[in-house]
Amino acid sequence: MRKAFVFDFDDTLAITDACIQVYRPDTDWTVRELTPSEFNEYELRSGEEFDFSQFRCPRLVENGKPTELISLAKDVHDEEHSVYILTARSNDVSDAIAKFLRIHGIEAKQIICLGDKDNSSLMAQSKRKTLMTIMKSYDKIYFYDDNKENIKLAKGVGVKSYLV
Repeated sequence: MRKAFVFDFDDTLAITDACIQVYRPDTDWTVRELTPSEFNEYELRSGEEFDFSQFRCPRLVENGKPTELISLAKDVHDEEHSVYILTARSNDVSDAIAKFLRIHGIEAKQIICLGDKDNSSLMAQSKRKTLMTIMKSYDKIYFYDDNKENIKLAKGVGVKSYLV
């Protein structure tokens, strides 16, 4: 049976120091910095926008700390199942993610970075399309993420999903 395990990166496989800044473009003033888990719950107020520039820094990825879930990713990799990374990070850090995984003995079949999309609805559509594409090649797919909306999206296309 062909199995694929799809993992989010931030706060799923790794904890990094990268933050999302909330700012007001009319003043160029940063309102606050959010961790990835805080970002999952934050609702922009009128006039606010997100700045993901810290998520384009390879050094912050490479210096990340593994979560407990890294052992599952290593185990399924060692069992010769396919490991995919599906992240909201930009393509600027795909090599750094690959390096982080290799340090922990994991070679991803593919690292899919969707952070270059301009808005969250395009990103959600891309995640859905990506999961559906992966489904065509495997008998079973397991998805791990720290974002409730991503879990709901994955379950909506029939992927066994786990909120971490």
